[in-house]
Amino acid sequence: MGRGKHCTPEKRAIIKKMVSDHKSYSEIRKLVGCSNKMIVNAKKFTQKSETRGRKRVLSPLMVKRLVRQCKKTPFMPATELKKELSMSASVETIRRRLRDNNLNACSPRKVPLLSRKHVAKRLEFARTHLEWPVEKWRNILWTDESKVVLFGGKGSRSYVRRPPNAEFNPKFTRKTIKHGGSSIMVWGCFSYYGVGPIYWIRTIMDKTIYVNILQEVMLPYVSEEMPLVWVFQQDNDPKHTSKLAKKMVSGQ
Repeated sequence: MGRGKHCTPEKRAIIKKMVSDHKSYSEIRKLVGCSNKMIVNAKKFTQKSETRGRKRVLSPLMVKRLVRQCKKTPFMPATELKKELSMSASVETIRRRLRDNNLNACSPRKVPLLSRKHVAKRLEFARTHLEWPVEKWRNILWTDESKVVLFGGKGSRSYVRRPPNAEFNPKFTRKTIKHGGSSIMVWGCFSYYGVGPIYWIRTIMDKTIYVNILQEVMLPYVSEEMPLVWVFQQDNDPKHTSKLAKKMVSGQ
């Protein structure tokens, strides 16, 4: 005996409604055009979840543990996560489950290594100058030194798993410092009116070399490009705050 005709969801809903209204099987058969077997099946029918394909190696509970461990140690690679949690799944499966939870592997943003004191001072500076008009910002000359790496950064490339829009969260960044080999040091400046000259510092810079840069490079540029009244902006590097540098700047 062959299988009966498939009952559509619409017909099944009609049968259930008529059964709940206490209609007899004969009445339902005449109105819907179905068999008694179809009526019984419609009454017993319950929607089941999709179960196609092989069962996943990692259970929802294990995935939850994996995500929790990854958020706790964001720099831990998938191979170490597998060992840490003693998982039988492959490393690629672990990576897929992490990607499913918006924890993609990506290079961490590099930010300066700042202490709490540095952070507090930067926030204080930002709040103090929050309402400054554009006219005041036009009168500032910004200066600093920078290291240019010739042969790439030190160390191998690393990855971090982080949630969306969290690239600058301190927990997911890699700290950097300004020293190392295979690099050159340059001094430069800029203002509202454009980029100023760049100077190659060929030796280890001390306070005397810094003052010479200000006298021979910065001042000639300022006399031609900046307004008569302008503000010299630098950081608190010991060479910048030396007595010789302060005397030179205050004397101009």
